[in-house]
Amino acid sequence: MKVQIEENLYIESDAYQFIIREYTARKDGNGPGKIIVHGYFSKLEHAVKHLITMKVKQSTAATLGELQKDVKRIEEYISSKITI
Repeated sequence: MKVQIEENLYIESDAYQFIIREYTARKDGNGPGKIIVHGYFSKLEHAVKHLITMKVKQSTAATLGELQKDVKRIEEYISSKITI
């Protein structure tokens, strides 16, 4: 399985686990880029929760109300990409 979440962010799986990977291009555009592994998870639900946490950490919210709205928006966005 390989599900694209965003432009260069994917949830992938092998026979044993789910993996969150980010593929980055080289700055000079030559050759393969770098693969960043954000985590290995035994359950898809855990991988999804980690994706939500990653996105929440990027929030620019200044109040609890804004943070709550960001969390809800992020959860809905991730859920729209992956149905568990």
